[in-house]
Amino acid sequence: MLLFVLAPVAALAQVTTGLTRDSGGGAAPIIKTKWEMNGPWTALKGTDDAITAGAQFKAPGVWDATMQYSVCAVVTDPDGVADINAVYADIYYPTAMALHESVPTTDVINGGTTANPDYGQGACGNQIGDEAKLTKLPKMDGYNLFCDTIKNHNNNLPTFSATVYTYNEICAADGELMKETASVYCADRTLRWEDPAGTYKITVFSLDKAGVFSNLLENNFTYLPLTAYAVDFTNVNYGLVKLNTHKLISGDLTFGTAAQPTVRNIGNTRLYMGVKQNDMGLGTTDGVYNVKYDGRVGNAEADWKNYWPESHVWFEDILDLSETEEMDFSILITKFPAPSTTYTGTMILDAKMANFRMCGTR
Repeated sequence: MLLFVLAPVAALAQVTTGLTRDSGGGAAPIIKTKWEMNGPWTALKGTDDAITAGAQFKAPGVWDATMQYSVCAVVTDPDGVADINAVYADIYYPTAMALHESVPTTDVINGGTTANPDYGQGACGNQIGDEAKLTKLPKMDGYNLFCDTIKNHNNNLPTFSATVYTYNEICAADGELMKETASVYCADRTLRWEDPAGTYKITVFSLDKAGVFSNLLENNFTYLPLTAYAVDFTNVNYGLVKLNTHKLISGDLTFGTAAQPTVRNIGNTRLYMGVKQNDMGLGTTDGVYNVKYDGRVGNAEADWKNYWPESHVWFEDILDLSETEEMDFSILITKFPAPSTTYTGTMILDAKMANFRMCGTR
């Protein structure tokens, strides 16, 4: 038999806790230099995707894909490398741009311009994920990576913490890496295809076994802008069309249904979709085309854009980072020039970069 005694529950008690870090003793570790490179670090590539100073990385341009990179540093300790407890890195989004739309949205028609920006949330200089703990490389892996691959083939990649720290000082035959009074540490991280293009901040520091902090070495890498999209259709079939009657082809939000056009952003910038269409052989009367088109991205009535054959237009609605949206098209024929039963033509789609969302609220 189970017996229960009902009794009142006491209110929750809030207790303040605290501590004071023991600063320990001894000399602080030193971050001499740091860099980012194409990952994984076990491949010891020492490369990035441009020749300018510092690291630049290309976006994958594939839906749901990632770009892997490595954060590395050369670390020493006046009390000996055995006194180094760990090396850590923190990575931060670009400060001036937001990742996604605010909820509820504050977007307006013809927004996204410098004078009338769209606002958003996420990114905005925030730290990306947890702090990374770097792994110590074997002596010769670290030496060959820094003193051969990088020094001889990509020598403007690293950032040094002081002018007295140089390749010669670190890489000489009697230098710190050979004497094992310094070591190379690395960790892998990724950016997603949807992470915004721009300048990312990375900081690295070390702690020794007494809890003494090293200097904080900061640098930046660039996630190179890629404006790219994918569509799930290769033709727009208007079917049976009557004279002087708009015929609408509606898209949907399901990527892969070719009869219902869908577009999605696979780059790392916001973008405008553009279109240009020929006259499908319908010709002109008195210098005016016998056909006119409409199109839009999304389903807002105000986003419809009218265009004549051979005229290129940009649709109003901006495709956000990693956004999937419908594309709608319509046709209006004012004259059939001949009793032909079928007409075919060519539609050309393209895209251009749109301004990023700004951090904050309207």
